[in-house]
Amino acid sequence: MKLLYSILILGLLISCDDNPTPIDTPIDTFEAGANVGSIQNKALDEASGIIASYTNPGMLWVHNDSGDSNRIFLIDNKGQGTKEFYLEGATNRDWEDIAITKFDDGNYLYIADIGDNNAQYPSCTIYRVLEPNTSSQTVQASSKITLTGVKAINFVYPDGPRDAECMMIDHATKDIYILSKRENKQRLYRLKYPQSYTQTTTAEFVEEVSFSTAINQLFYITAGDISPDNQEILVRNYGQIFHWRRKTGETLPQVLLRPASLTNYNYDASKEAQGEGICFSLDAKGYFTIGETTDYNLPVNLYWYARQTK
Repeated sequence: MKLLYSILILGLLISCDDNPTPIDTPIDTFEAGANVGSIQNKALDEASGIIASYTNPGMLWVHNDSGDSNRIFLIDNKGQGTKEFYLEGATNRDWEDIAITKFDDGNYLYIADIGDNNAQYPSCTIYRVLEPNTSSQTVQASSKITLTGVKAINFVYPDGPRDAECMMIDHATKDIYILSKRENKQRLYRLKYPQSYTQTTTAEFVEEVSFSTAINQLFYITAGDISPDNQEILVRNYGQIFHWRRKTGETLPQVLLRPASLTNYNYDASKEAQGEGICFSLDAKGYFTIGETTDYNLPVNLYWYARQTK
């Protein structure tokens, strides 16, 4: 009994931190996606990345891909909201994913300019900026806000230009992971923390993975996310969504080498023709997806996949 008691106390101590807390008894199956609303801001028409805000609970950061300006959008969990935030000094060559992680001095957003359809660009950039508190008077008074203090992480791949749309950050190590898009065996790269803001660095090739094997272009990897508690991973392609729960002491590369669980996602070109974004909610009670308008001229909708609780 003393041993059992000690284990219980240890578990309580570990869970008592200031990171976002997941649901008490996580169940790793999810309901089918529910369309929770069309995006109010019609300028958000090529949605490529999405992440839950840490500083502003209930809100989501989203961005367009190539062809847009250097802005990110703030919406709520129904797709409503028209505020736009411009990253000072940044350029949107082909923004493809967004992530967030917590530091002692605040929560930081990372926006990945890593798209490269023709594998032609010699380098890529990830922009890092402090997440704003949208309750401030400055933000409340304007629909377009400039974010200052933006840092650029410039890098090259060790094996030549690469098209990628999936970026994830390990919340414990702060390492940045990039997963390539188009290969039959996708390639995983790492930018170890601390990343340089002054020099172009070479990403480390970690491994090849082969969980995404859907037919034709449906297997192309388009986004990924690590849950706020660092215990779950989601990666999506156009037709499937993969889920893993970490085992004790397991690294992200180790996770991606073992079989994933397929979530309850039914590809439907008439609803989400080109699904590109995915993220856990802040409380990890489910996850969101978002896509582009594409040639189908569909409205951009926000989808919610609730975690099963029983």
